[in-house]
Amino acid sequence: MAGQFVKNGATLKCPLCSSSGTLVVSHTQVQLQDTPCATNGDRSKSNLVFSGVCKKWRKSPPPCASVISPTQWAGVAIDVEIDGEFMLLEDSTITCSTGGVDIAIEDTAQMDAPTDLPDIENALLKKFLVNVRRPDDYKGEYGFDWLRDEYIYPIETVVFDNDGTSLNQLVPICKNPEDLKNEYKTKDVVNPITPYGVEYYPAWLSIFSYASNGYINEVDLNIEIEEIEPLESDGTQIIFESANDSLIITPSELSLSELLGKKQTKDLGTATKDFYVTEKVINIKCDGEPLENHEEIKIFAELDGEKEEVGKLMVYKNNDIANASIIAVNVIIDGKSASLNPNYKTAIKYKSLGQCLIQAEVIDDNFDIDSLPDDDPDVKKFKEDFITETLDIGVQFDSVNGFLNDLVRLYDKYGHYKPVTGIEEFGHNKTFMFYTNVTGILEREGLPPLQWRGLATADQTDVSNVKWGNACIIFGGGLSEIHNVPHEIGHSLSLPHSFEEELNTPFFFYRGFTDNYLDYPTQFEPDLNKIAADNFFKGNMHSFFKWQWDIMREDKSLVYEDNKALQ
Repeated sequence: MAGQFVKNGATLKCPLCSSSGTLVVSHTQVQLQDTPCATNGDRSKSNLVFSGVCKKWRKSPPPCASVISPTQWAGVAIDVEIDGEFMLLEDSTITCSTGGVDIAIEDTAQMDAPTDLPDIENALLKKFLVNVRRPDDYKGEYGFDWLRDEYIYPIETVVFDNDGTSLNQLVPICKNPEDLKNEYKTKDVVNPITPYGVEYYPAWLSIFSYASNGYINEVDLNIEIEEIEPLESDGTQIIFESANDSLIITPSELSLSELLGKKQTKDLGTATKDFYVTEKVINIKCDGEPLENHEEIKIFAELDGEKEEVGKLMVYKNNDIANASIIAVNVIIDGKSASLNPNYKTAIKYKSLGQCLIQAEVIDDNFDIDSLPDDDPDVKKFKEDFITETLDIGVQFDSVNGFLNDLVRLYDKYGHYKPVTGIEEFGHNKTFMFYTNVTGILEREGLPPLQWRGLATADQTDVSNVKWGNACIIFGGGLSEIHNVPHEIGHSLSLPHSFEEELNTPFFFYRGFTDNYLDYPTQFEPDLNKIAADNFFKGNMHSFFKWQWDIMREDKSLVYEDNKALQ
């Protein structure tokens, strides 16, 4: 790279401006021919002065000065700095994000004695990793999962273990972190990488191959640059490549200098992590043929011909979409209809199951217990056992479990959408979500009552291989909390709690520390007379893990397009 340096007063040319512009340099420290030199720091509206109008608008074009939006200078002198900013050269350009065009330097403003910069060869590529992350405003609209730092490093203080044992120390949130690391590094990962000898765990994205009816096929994601050695704004480019034409990455290339904003530092307990995050800087879209296999998007760093794979994003195959039929049954008792959170259909279809590439049909139904025949012994026993003046069956597990099992038995007899084979039998594709005003409450003096929020049917005779059923229930204490709906349906689609080690779950976590649907909104508190500490993500728990996507997609109640099931 060679050429003249640029001085204050240089002439600028924008393809969309009706007149040329002038470069106004901000500093006065370093001068050339008695005039301040220009640097990459001269990139604000006040530095690029245009008096014309922007021809991007055909009608009533606005003044360039009011709409210009400069980004970063490219093609700068990377070995000459002024106050940490590289000097500009005659070939340097800067993009205006408003017009999407490059503004060039038409005249450097140098006089007859040009100062040349010698050619720069073999600049060294710095060492760093590139991670793809979801934005902070994520609400479950698509599937995105990655190995969070707190899962494998001792960052969070856990006061009580899941069995009530006092712990009160910094620990990884996952209780079998080595197994979890191996899962994210190798399971279904195409061409695992270890850049610069560092273990790399790619994030997973799941989107549909089409956009319709609330399902999406493109997302805007964050880029995280993780330092291995100190970085600087040089000419390094970040390149995104996919071998599958259906995956479109926009932009396909980014300048490292664009991604080095404010440096952040995180204490990992055993080390520190220095990184930079740029919000929603890249768009991933699936447009074309569905993905028949899990696909990789390779991420490279390149500088002066040196190219290194420094990251990867895995995209879940989407050629085989599962279909779920959810029957939402309002259980009416004593003429009292239950009122579930009004957003429950959206939560089921577009904020939870869609993450797993499961399309859900949600059908409303009413089941009026008072309308059932009193001469049926099962009806009579159900009313005697559970219909009280306060509609409170007590908080004991046997009571609430018995309520759900007996309710399923009654619906099998009299329900409008009852399967021919019975709710808990194999051979139909329906999942039943009952909801009711009946509560399970434990009163506590001076504290809010403990309320049973929900329950799912399961055969737990063998806790090492629990068989989950096709029914769940939302009790009165959980009707308003939208989190309970995907939580209980997740159980009915074969997922245990994220913290239940004794059940057949491959990985287990301390309770109340993740944003996962199968976690609880509170941490474990063994003393029922104390208020449990909140999960940090309470009110913002919208995710399933990638390995949970795999489990749910294998549930017996789902139907794939080429399969047939009894209705």
